[in-house]
Amino acid sequence: MDLKVLATRSGSGILFLVVVVAGLLAPACFLVLGNLLIAGLSMEFYRLTVGKRFRKEAVCIILAAMLAFTLGFFMLQSGLEARWMMTAFLPVIAASIFLLFDGAAGHEFPTAVYFPLIYVLPAFLAAVLLAFPVDGAYTWKLLLGIFVIIWCNDVGAYSLGMLLGQRPNSRKLFPALSPKKSWIGVVGGTLFAFLAAWLVSATFGASVLSWPHWLAIAGIESVFGVLGDLFESLLKRHAQVKDAGKLIPGHGGLLDRFDDMLFVFPLVAVYLALFHLL
Repeated sequence: MDLKVLATRSGSGILFLVVVVAGLLAPACFLVLGNLLIAGLSMEFYRLTVGKRFRKEAVCIILAAMLAFTLGFFMLQSGLEARWMMTAFLPVIAASIFLLFDGAAGHEFPTAVYFPLIYVLPAFLAAVLLAFPVDGAYTWKLLLGIFVIIWCNDVGAYSLGMLLGQRPNSRKLFPALSPKKSWIGVVGGTLFAFLAAWLVSATFGASVLSWPHWLAIAGIESVFGVLGDLFESLLKRHAQVKDAGKLIPGHGGLLDRFDDMLFVFPLVAVYLALFHLL
């Protein structure tokens, strides 16, 4: 890799990590970071799918997702009554009314307009649950621990995949969507994820989860993080672009960095709920 490219990738990666970690340290920062990510991820999704068409509808759906996240946050932090969550449907109704007129001439019904509600929003609602475990007090430890596992999985998959997975006889994971991803990369990501889970448990994670649960989270990431990555690759192949955006130099857009999270966070929340840890 070119040294200039490596320096750009490393610098932007470190800045990205600093922003995310800082956004987890306090409840107000978490609320701001979550809303910014919902808006950014949704806008990138729309660029890959409907483009500049149906802008009013897209704005309404983004507002609905941000409102649902914000209301969920205050429900757990301040005891806001659950009935207020119904107000998040108002922007969805507005989007449908706009679509009634914008799509009438061509009888268009672009379901992609609504898709961030089932692709982006569930991960952030899960993040709210993960930020307020059983005792109801905000904690950054569970969220950061999951992010560390995700990031280490990415590092392991990229490193081992580039080192050993690009040989002529190496088996590719899903060449129709991502020609460079290899099974060796998946193995590398899995090893790094389990190592990260052990380190998280040994450092700051033991106060929120026992080590078997951290290992289980690593297992969820190793399987469903890959699927989240491939799903985002499907979106990019549909749009015929290499990266979802250019916000993070050397890495691409927000979807390129958070594609694992969108699949992993809801499943981790379900797993922990089954064990009455949420």
